[in-house]
Amino acid sequence: MIWYKAWLESRWRFAAGLLLVTAIAAMDIGQARLLMPRLGIPADQFGQFVWKSYFTRIAFGWTLSALLLAAGGLVREQALGSCLFSLSLPVSRRRWLAVRTLLALGQSLVLALIPAGVVPLMAALLGWSYSPWDAAKFSLLLFLTGLATFAVGILCSSLFQNEFASVAVGIGFVFACGMVANAVAPHSEYGAYMTGRQHMDAAWHLTRGWPWWGIAANAGAALALVGLALRNLERRDF
Repeated sequence: MIWYKAWLESRWRFAAGLLLVTAIAAMDIGQARLLMPRLGIPADQFGQFVWKSYFTRIAFGWTLSALLLAAGGLVREQALGSCLFSLSLPVSRRRWLAVRTLLALGQSLVLALIPAGVVPLMAALLGWSYSPWDAAKFSLLLFLTGLATFAVGILCSSLFQNEFASVAVGIGFVFACGMVANAVAPHSEYGAYMTGRQHMDAAWHLTRGWPWWGIAANAGAALALVGLALRNLERRDF
């Protein structure tokens, strides 16, 4: 029942994210012949364009969708007047948060994998060939290096009743991390590392390893942030 309730609360946000990520991926690849010259990408470097699209516009669409999925929960229900019903069920606050977090995390993974199908399809329509496997690796990297941002959304959902406040704080977190990282590591080394740039081959495929330190840092930060969210939720007076 608790899983079904969480799904009912998030299904429209999931559908909106599905449309958003699909539309961004399709439009970006569909305009590749127009955008590549503007970005200074040679016509024979379609792989570079796919990588750039993944970690700019597609990444933004996914981040926005993941933050929307992370929003909500008992604090939001308090504003809607339905939290007392949820709290009256024989389910602990810890389990409420665990179910909602795992469901939103699974939905976010599905959204991250959507471009892995859209990109090769649109590429084929334009006369290019792009491997779904190579696109799937970008999708997985996008998901793994976005775990901390997703967890910021979960933390904010334990603090703010307004869903859009959680999204705004999450977007601010992304930009703040980028600004701090660029100040510490000039020439966008942080961004290049987190997006796998240092692990690309000549065709811009992720074949030379993964940024495991960045992935581990995101996973560790995500666990810490979800732990703070649980602490806030357990101590909150509804």
